[in-house]
Amino acid sequence: MEVTSGERVALADVPRGSGLLMKEMSFQLSEAQFAQLVGLATAPPIFVICDPRLSTTSRLRIVRELNGAQTFPPFESGWQSLREQVELCRARDIPYVLVDSDDLRADPAGVTATLMSAVGLPSVGGLENWSPRPGLQLVSPEVGELMSDVRKGDDPFYRKVLGSSGIQPRGEVCWEREEAAIAAAGLADDVAKWRHWYEEMRADPALIAGRRAERENNADAG
Repeated sequence: MEVTSGERVALADVPRGSGLLMKEMSFQLSEAQFAQLVGLATAPPIFVICDPRLSTTSRLRIVRELNGAQTFPPFESGWQSLREQVELCRARDIPYVLVDSDDLRADPAGVTATLMSAVGLPSVGGLENWSPRPGLQLVSPEVGELMSDVRKGDDPFYRKVLGSSGIQPRGEVCWEREEAAIAAAGLADDVAKWRHWYEEMRADPALIAGRRAERENNADAG
């Protein structure tokens, strides 16, 4: 996609090293497809993580809006594929970077600057702010309609970010409410497993250290 215009372009027409390739849903990539993706990359792939309780309740809200579903298949959380993709990078000695979205929300400028350095890109100020693009259609119509006709006109997966103007701190979270929603959807055992994987990734040296990570490291050292 040419972001300035929203026009889609074929991968074959993009000169190597001239664009940014982004993939949102990890579970939509097979191992072979992910290997192809990292083979195209000229910088370390970036894996974005967050507390699985929050990513789960977020997806529950969206699938409910799209088609009235009260839960979703655990595989569609993306955690299984994410873990496999990180392990593939480790096994093949492919450098990668992990970013926790809560670290980014807590220190947008600091984490962004560290991230740019980690992937070998020049430092650029102001990347944590942008102009809203509510009319940009990130998912292609033919892909969107596989999940729901609603996504053809107004995609709840990307509505918030496209209407935003910058990275904002996360608001107060009621964990009892989040966990009750997860239990009602029959996903409590799955989320417990994903939280274990999440904590493993938070301990990975590839994690970009934001203020929260620094506090945790200092606490461990103490």
